[in-house]
Amino acid sequence: MGWCTIRCDREWAADTSRHPDSHARSATEGAEMEEDIEPAAVVDCIGLYCPMPIAMTKEGIERLDVGEVLMVEADDPAAEEDIRRWANRVGHEIVKFEKDDGVMRFYIRKVR
Repeated sequence: MGWCTIRCDREWAADTSRHPDSHARSATEGAEMEEDIEPAAVVDCIGLYCPMPIAMTKEGIERLDVGEVLMVEADDPAAEEDIRRWANRVGHEIVKFEKDDGVMRFYIRKVR
């Protein structure tokens, strides 16, 4: 399948320099801070449009074990609603969502 790139390297996915967050807070900023979520895999959908982000997300989540988290990066404006609806429909949990300069990051926990 030459149409997609799915990276399942746990060390690569955990590399915070790969996913800078200009809105990140330090661990001492308060109890309301979300816990750090370590994705088991990353799906890069930057530059792709419907239906590719959904297709790649589905393929990526199928490669994970139950309880693991998939991070999906997308810049297609339709992906925000599409991925949320897909996750809700199939029963997976979006545990974190970030949007920064048009790039969205979904952290999706595989539930079943």
